[in-house]
Amino acid sequence: MRTTSSVSNLFITISNTIGPETFSKSASTPALDLLFSRGYRTPTSYTSILNYSLKKLTEHQSNDVSVSALLARVDPEMFACPYYLCCELVEYTAGMNDVYAQRLNSFNSVSAQSERYSELLCEVFEKPIIRHVSTWPSLFILGLQDDPKIRTTSTNDAERRPMSDVLPKGPGSRFWISKMNEAQMVFHQNNEKLHDLEMSRRPNGVWLWGEGSRSTLTNSPLTVSAQSPELLTLSHAAKATLTSHEHLFSTPLPKHDVLIELQLSQDPNSLIQANVLASRAITLLRTGRYSELNIQMMKKSVLYNTKCTKYSLRKFWKKTINTVDWLTDTND
Repeated sequence: MRTTSSVSNLFITISNTIGPETFSKSASTPALDLLFSRGYRTPTSYTSILNYSLKKLTEHQSNDVSVSALLARVDPEMFACPYYLCCELVEYTAGMNDVYAQRLNSFNSVSAQSERYSELLCEVFEKPIIRHVSTWPSLFILGLQDDPKIRTTSTNDAERRPMSDVLPKGPGSRFWISKMNEAQMVFHQNNEKLHDLEMSRRPNGVWLWGEGSRSTLTNSPLTVSAQSPELLTLSHAAKATLTSHEHLFSTPLPKHDVLIELQLSQDPNSLIQANVLASRAITLLRTGRYSELNIQMMKKSVLYNTKCTKYSLRKFWKKTINTVDWLTDTND
């Protein structure tokens, strides 16, 4: 029988894919409000939910693990290559003084034309092995024989920032930037041939990021309930235990730490679902099923963590904080 000190921690990431102005001020979120009021909230060093999730999946490893190295481990031919790069399809848009990269918010057209995009990338990148990540439709992995010798910025961190600030750096940057420019020209020519199709959010270039090298990795002990293609893909590659949060809440004592992902969307019910999930998590915390509950939410490009124990829930003197007010308050 496990002792109290070995009881697992529960981590819930709530990613809002919409602007804070979309949240209804009248939304009732008593469970989330309780956690935000009684818990200890601090900004973290992580710049995105994706970066945080990757760290949780690989924190048992002896060294930091890149996305490309993690994904390469599940492909024997790719794993035979000593170096890797992520190659993500993006949409470039022109601003007043610079160019900006945006991640695709719909994968439908990309999934339908994945073979065509693979051909285009083979035209640009002649030597590397190229693999499409079917569960993350906008992502391809390049298998390289030589160290790319660059330091990159992830697509999440580069999005909507001036491209001149986030381009690859390092001894090999000039070559790889030229390949990104070449890909833009190739994609532009391809898109012109598809003028009769819907142009909205069609990729017109690639973003290179997530450089890594071959690593022998052990399976992740984390149990994950994922919603996004990104976390599902990373969890599968890390060989974490994938399940639903319904199953997690109905099982006996968890053996390892648990990560639950919940996405807020335009649907007002998504915020209600987040509150229901928080309410059930509070019950598990109070009954000792988990020793610690951590809620992560993004605000103004900063990931905040709110840590709660069953003892912190008893801090009745602390001022109540409304979750929606906190999310929409631009001063904090």
